[in-house]
Amino acid sequence: MNISGYEEDKNKQEKGSPCHIEDGSFDVKRFNTAESNMQIEDIKKREYGFAPKEIDHNKVIAIWLVEHGVTGWDGVFDDEKELKYSKQVARQIFLNPAYYLSLNLLLLQHASDYNNYLHDAIEKDVEAIKKS
Repeated sequence: MNISGYEEDKNKQEKGSPCHIEDGSFDVKRFNTAESNMQIEDIKKREYGFAPKEIDHNKVIAIWLVEHGVTGWDGVFDDEKELKYSKQVARQIFLNPAYYLSLNLLLLQHASDYNNYLHDAIEKDVEAIKKS
């Protein structure tokens, strides 16, 4: 096992890794980092207070996607109309419960998979050449 094969790209973590779905692509930040965990806790407190009896975790994830998780997209359409990325449009999409268990879940799965945030092989080759 070569440990360097598991080194994550900080730029991808912070700016987003492309999540390709059909002909579209969403830039999604890494989930389960110290930063995203704090963001999730802040959302829970803001939406539900400090001692909630029930939390809609799907809504919390939707809010995280809108406010922090998705940093852009390309090739996203609503029928024939292309949707340009903005937080307002993202809010309309991700906070729609019809997408909680489909699109939102796909994006969260992408954000949780370390494979999507590893350094690209070509970047490693360039770095190795620079060091030699």
